[in-house]
Formats: sequence, C-alpha cells, structure tokens
Amino acid sequence: MHHEPVQAKLFTKWSIPLLALMLAGAAAFVARFAFGLGATTNLSNNYPWGLWIVFDLIWIALAGGAFVTAGIVYVFHGEKYHVLARPAVWMGLLSYSFVVVTLLADLGLPWHFWQLAVQMPEHSAMYEVSWCVGLYVTVLALEFAPTVFERFGWNRLRDIWRTWSPVYTVAALGLFTFLMSHQIWMAAVATVLFAVIAWLTRPSADRTGVPVILIIAAVTFSTMHQSSLGSLFLLMPDKLHPLWWSPFLSILFFLSAIASGIALVMLMDMTVSRVFRRPWNGEVLAGMGRILLGALVVYYAARIADVAARGQLAALSGRPGALFLIEVLGGGLVPVLLLSTDALRRKKAPLISAALLAMLGVMFHRVNVVLLGMRLPGTMPGGPTETYYPSLVEWLVSLSLVAAAIFFFGLGAKLLPILPRLEPTAERAAGASDAATRG
Repeated sequence: MHHEPVQAKLFTKWSIPLLALMLAGAAAFVARFAFGLGATTNLSNNYPWGLWIVFDLIWIALAGGAFVTAGIVYVFHGEKYHVLARPAVWMGLLSYSFVVVTLLADLGLPWHFWQLAVQMPEHSAMYEVSWCVGLYVTVLALEFAPTVFERFGWNRLRDIWRTWSPVYTVAALGLFTFLMSHQIWMAAVATVLFAVIAWLTRPSADRTGVPVILIIAAVTFSTMHQSSLGSLFLLMPDKLHPLWWSPFLSILFFLSAIASGIALVMLMDMTVSRVFRRPWNGEVLAGMGRILLGALVVYYAARIADVAARGQLAALSGRPGALFLIEVLGGGLVPVLLLSTDALRRKKAPLISAALLAMLGVMFHRVNVVLLGMRLPGTMPGGPTETYYPSLVEWLVSLSLVAAAIFFFGLGAKLLPILPRLEPTAERAAGASDAATRG
C-alpha cells in the first residue's frame, strides 16, 4: 500500500486555540517544578493519585489501538485494515510520549528515573510497567521509522533499519525477560526463542514493509503493561469499592484496552475522512465494527461475570450502583446493540455512536477505579472521608497534552506519508463531494 501526505494548509484557524492551550500547559508544567506539587496541585498524602493518573490510565488504554491494529494487520494478515495501521501507530507513539510527559509532572522526583537501571524489585508492578512502557515507546518509534524514511527518500537508512531493528527488538525482549525474572538462563532462552522467530519471519518485511518481530514485541509489551496497570490497584481492597476491585482487575484492564483502542482507531479514521475530505472507508470501518463488537462482548461478559462470581451484585445500589450501571449499560450494552447487525455497522450514525460510547465506557471505568469508586478516609484512623478536586495546573497540563496530540497528529498527516494514497477516481469523487457540499 502506498501512502502520501495530505495536501492541506499546515496551520488553520483551529491551530490557534490548540497552540494557545499547549502554551498554557507548558507554563503550568514549568510552574509545577518551580513551586512544587503541594503548591500547584490538590494532591496530598491521602490522594497521591489524581487527575494525572486518570489521564495516564485512560490515554494508555486508548493508545492500545496501536498494538491491536498492528496485530490485526501484520500478524493475522488483515490486509484490508492496512489503511488504519500507520495512523494508529502514529497516534500510539504520540500518546505514549505524552504519557511520559505527564508522569514527569506527576512523579515527586522524576530525575531519579535512573534507579530503574540499578534496582530490581521482585514484586513491583510499577517497575514492570516502567520498563514495559519505556521499551514499547522505542518499538513504536521503530515501527513508525519507515514513514520518515519514505518521506525523505532515505533508502540507505531504511535498509539499515530493516537489518538492525529485529536485532534490537530481540535484545530488548531478552533484557526485559532478565529484568522481570532475575534469571540469566531465562533471558538466554527468551533471546534465542525470539531470535529464531525473527529469523523465520524475516521475509515478512518484503511483503508488509515491517518485520513481524517488531509487531510481536509491540503486542508482548502492550499485553504486559496494559494488564499490570490494573494490578496496581490490587493493593487497595479496603479503599476501592468491590464493584471495581477484583483479583482479575489486570485481565479486565487488558480486555478494556483492546476495546477502547479499536474504538479510538475507528473514530480517528472517521474524523480524518471528515476533516481532510477523504472518502468514507465504509467496508473497513464495518469490519472494525465487527471486531469491536467481539471485544466489547468479551470484556463486558468478563466484567459482569466477575462481579457476579464474587457475590457483589447485591452492591448495585446507591451511588456506586448507579455509576456501575452507567458504565456497563452506556459503554457496553448500547454499543453492542448498535453493532449487532451488519446493516447497522454499515451506517454512519450507529457506527460513530457505538465507537464513541465504547470509548467513553472504558474511560468512565478508569475514572471510577481511580477516583469515583475510591473511599479514602482521612489521615487519622476513623477520620472523615476526604475529597479531591484537580487544580488549574493539573487541568492545564492534561488538556494541553490532548491538544498537542491533536495538533501533531494533523501536522504529521500533512508532512509525512501516514494516510493511504487516494486513487485518481477516489480523488475525483472526494472533489465532487466537496464541490457538492459547497454548492
């Protein structure tokens, strides 16, 4: 498949508010380090995790579309979904990069990150997430690199990338195995295993343009850290409401990331079609809608079965019960109904509504886990329950990074060959449609 930059103005009227919000966020980011967490945020010893953690957990879940789409296209040979692969990887790279920026603001002493290289705790989910996310960002960068090589005609660099990116990927997987197991022999076995896979799948780069070992590494790292984020909350059975606390929370986080990632990729393609006046990918989106239907059914079936198996259906009362029903019905049942038939999946309104509700449902689940489902008593035993409201600095940093993702995604689409090249007939159809709209 051939790709091309979008022929459009680099800066439009929408660039002004996005740039203004980005500048405000940069000022808030500087203020956080100039005056400290206590003076610029409403975080406390009782609420050490607030809006920024919600923001990170939501964004990482939505960024799951990168590994899901890459897996569908390159591992399961879903060739018709290739049009979604580069935009998904580009948004994934932007998302994870900005998540790291949020973590820098949220951590008390972020300059101590080097401790990850010298400390090897045996039972730390945060340690595993840190290494997973760091290595996954490098894999995403390698996945996206051919787009840059293609844009500038760097054929020599592309050949070097094709030769050495599998080597780096195998080494990264071996290193990660050692860091998690603390066993050299396990790391050696993993390195040899992935090296064999890389060797056996090396012709894949000629067919798809990307070595399959990169996609395998992306899926592996994503599976690990998406699930481990949920395990962070296993330490809080006395604070998180039983409708959300579960020993299977890590599995639920992984399943929800698949569903929300697919939903975001669909919404991105729909938005690109409208903003850049490109043809509607009806066949592709209908197929992704079917995949989203399956992901939603699996996730919400597991979600409800988990609550029922733990005997917590009786807890569906009051405010927690209302939050749970909004999450499950609005984010699960309604989208499933909207995607239940092929005829509905081929219509724009049901498809857009289903993808949007599915994404919002997972977002609401993360908000419930981190904030709304928490009951955090005061610092003194038996003290009153405290409340938390994000400060202006917290809001500005978070919203500015969303603005930055939107701005740089559009800028990348205009400067780099991220979107599929339109055939002449499709271009004429798009132009005719645009002319008819103006008329």
